[in-house]
Amino acid sequence: MVWLLLAAHIVGVAAAAVAGRRDIRAGLLVAAVAPALTTLVALVDLVSSSPARVSELSWVPALDLTFAFRTDALALMMTLLVSGIGTLVFVYAAGYFSPGAAGSSRFPASLLAFSASMLGLVWADSVWTLFIFWELTSITSFLLVGHKNADASVRTAARRALLITGGGGLVLLAGLLVLAGDIGSSLTGLTPVSGTSATVAATLILIGAATKSAQVPFHVWLPGAMAAPTPVSAYLHSATMVKAGVLLVAVLGPAFVGVATWQWLGLAFGATSILWGAIGALRHRDAKLILAWGTVSQLGLLITLLALGSGKAVFAAISLLFAHALFKAALFLVVGEIDIRTGTRDINELSGLARSMPVAFAVAAVAGASMAGVPPLLGFMAKEAAIEAVLGTTGAAGAVAAVAVIGGSILTVAYTVRFLVGVFGPFSRSTSSTTSSTTEPTEVAPMRPAMAAPAVLLGLAGLVGYAAAGTITDLVGPAAVELQADAAQYSLIRWPGLKTAFVVSMGIVASGSLLGVVLSRRTTAIPRPIGADTADATIDGVLAFAPRLTGHIQHGSLPVYLATMGATASLAALPFVFDLPTDHLVLWDHPLQGVLALAIVASAAAGVIVRSRLGAALTLGAVGIGVSALFVTHGAPDLALTQLLVETIIVVGFVLGLGHLSRRFPKKSGSWRAARLAMSLAGGLVVMVGLAAASAAPAGTAPVAELADSAVSEGGGKNVVNVILTDTRALDTLGEVVVLATVAVGILALARIRQLEAST
Repeated sequence: MVWLLLAAHIVGVAAAAVAGRRDIRAGLLVAAVAPALTTLVALVDLVSSSPARVSELSWVPALDLTFAFRTDALALMMTLLVSGIGTLVFVYAAGYFSPGAAGSSRFPASLLAFSASMLGLVWADSVWTLFIFWELTSITSFLLVGHKNADASVRTAARRALLITGGGGLVLLAGLLVLAGDIGSSLTGLTPVSGTSATVAATLILIGAATKSAQVPFHVWLPGAMAAPTPVSAYLHSATMVKAGVLLVAVLGPAFVGVATWQWLGLAFGATSILWGAIGALRHRDAKLILAWGTVSQLGLLITLLALGSGKAVFAAISLLFAHALFKAALFLVVGEIDIRTGTRDINELSGLARSMPVAFAVAAVAGASMAGVPPLLGFMAKEAAIEAVLGTTGAAGAVAAVAVIGGSILTVAYTVRFLVGVFGPFSRSTSSTTSSTTEPTEVAPMRPAMAAPAVLLGLAGLVGYAAAGTITDLVGPAAVELQADAAQYSLIRWPGLKTAFVVSMGIVASGSLLGVVLSRRTTAIPRPIGADTADATIDGVLAFAPRLTGHIQHGSLPVYLATMGATASLAALPFVFDLPTDHLVLWDHPLQGVLALAIVASAAAGVIVRSRLGAALTLGAVGIGVSALFVTHGAPDLALTQLLVETIIVVGFVLGLGHLSRRFPKKSGSWRAARLAMSLAGGLVVMVGLAAASAAPAGTAPVAELADSAVSEGGGKNVVNVILTDTRALDTLGEVVVLATVAVGILALARIRQLEAST
């Protein structure tokens, strides 16, 4: 079923691109088919409590690279969010865009491609599958954020998002490689790891997750990504993409349950993001940016709960993940409708929308209350579970989490109240102190049903979720149990009673509401984007420095390139020189071998210092002939004859080709010749170290008999060496032939140039 659904999305991408050429709305509706079908399949599996399905497709068996997918309870819950909200967003976008919108064929296809990438990430059951779809979400989100590519600020925002999330992907890859070395590539039944490698893996994976989930200090890309169309913001930056990092932390958490770095680094990311994200939401006037900064704060809350790792905390995190996707997507859709119908998102320019846009106001009020944790809504039950979890955690970790969660929750209520009052309140505020306020309502264009209906459904989901608390528990509970077995004993409760957590929750709502009312009546200037300017300046600096560095390094000098590669290889082999076993080394089996070796070394040294081209070719041939003689002393006449033939052809080719060039090399300084000699000696040392290390390993039994038999039966020849060269290692021999042919072409080209120069 997984493969069919992925195939449906791939076909849908092509169909949406074709349909979008005529009308973007048609392309969006065509693209909505695959997510709608996936939502239906997920609902059927959830209702029927189907067992987890596992699907695999071997890619490179020798390297254990397999596309592995698993649809367990957590994957099905995430599928419902990704595809269910995705379907509504496609319908919403059909009302959001005008028929002649730019990029009409590109946008529906890109959005559906992102949806397919996110589903692959959700279903991934191996670290390699997870990483591939992780990177695909970064690429497709870059295309979506940069949809309005004619705008320079949009291009900057898209580039910033790609470089931060792409860089995080490289860090994640390193962490996954370390983790896979300890427990393998499968993500099913993870066992706890420990030791230095576990600490390294935990650090790298958390950094990678923090970049995708916009955790401080990697958060600067998310507010900038609000330059994307609102359907993108509602889908990627509230319900799907930003949840990828949270999902990663949730899935890999069982492996790092005993690693202290995992908990404390997770708490550092989460607690900082909770507070700084909420403060950012209180600083901004753009309604969309208020929600974006609120997302940073809410994601920090999820990371904090998962870092605690207790059964209650994990259950609360999964419940909040589900609730957050619903209420934040609804709020983004409302802001998009306001932007389309009024032409602005600035809360200082909006007035009286509660009367002129009653449906949008009702949705925003319900979704905002759910975000603030006000009963009777789904967000209240999830937030209550979170507060109860942090209050029940002892020790320093519990204290840090409690301060961050409670303080952040107060600020969450405050920016929610400020958002609702600023957008829907009866008065507007001006940024100029000399301009008086006005109570005239903002002019509003007619409502678009395609935009209003999806927002209404998502808003109602918060109310329905509270009424159907048992059903929601049956949905999020098994998903939490997949991550932490102790989560099975917890459930969402409509009325928790007058417990400490409930009293704290009500105190949060009261104090946050008061703070929000006070701040909503204050005039605020447009804040300077802290951190984003630095990130952009860093990116610009790197892009400006790269061409200059490339100009100095890639300057067209082949000798310098060879010297650089040789020096790198020599330095890489240097540590192994001091740890090389020498007890198995034998200088020679016969004194003649020592004489030949000295002759080879002398010929190679002469090739470094010789001044004429012909002399260099002859010394190179002398080295090859000496190697042929060594083959003879080792009892390998076939290899000796092959080597001798090759060397003869090479020397003759060089002599013929060099006859058309100048006789001597260009003059070089003595220091350059000394450097070439040093590089040659270093290269010889690298080869010696490699051969000595290889000879130290057990030799085993030579497969002479098997090769002799297969030479006749499979290779069709009686000469084992020839069969190996032409049959067993045919591709290797073909490569050598290609190299020789390339050299011949190069010699002819040089000779041709020389002739043309002589004729002119």
